[in-house]
Order: sequence, then C-alpha cells, then structure tokens
Amino acid sequence: MTVALNELDTKFKYDVANEPGGENIKLCFACGLCTASCPVADIDQKFNPRRIIHMVLLGMRKEVLSSDTIWFCIQCYNCQGHCPQNVDFAGV
Repeated sequence: MTVALNELDTKFKYDVANEPGGENIKLCFACGLCTASCPVADIDQKFNPRRIIHMVLLGMRKEVLSSDTIWFCIQCYNCQGHCPQNVDFAGV
C-alpha cells in the first residue's frame, strides 16, 4: 500500500486519543502482543490490531475508517490484557 504524505491526517491519532478507550493509543510501540493474542487474527489474517493501531498513529484516517476489517473485533479484550502499554484496542 502506497500512501502520499499529503494525504495523512496528522490529527487522527489525537482525535482517537480523545475518545473513551483511546487514551493510551499513542503509547503503542508495536510489540505485536495484541495481534498474537487475538482469536480473530488467528482466523482471518486481514484483521491485525497492531497494523490498525499503526495506521491510526500514521494518520491514515480514510483507510482505517473505510476498512471493513476494523469491525471484525469481537471485544474479547485479549489484546488489552496482553498489552504492556495497556492500549485498549477493543475500546478504540
């Protein structure tokens, strides 16, 4: 996927961080424990919590919000339970 820098929304991560559940999203250091513990990611490789968070942090608002895969989350909270930074992916 190629993204032009001028298409990135630098405010997106702040918008998400200001929503309930998004407070710690900027603390993510992409360790991958969220994806490794996700039962949905085990079944469907298109669903990747780490990638989704990374896209938010990069400012890829249009790509994230237009993606069908963000709605695959079953809110089991395995990701949050394994996250060393306490990022609430299911809450985001």
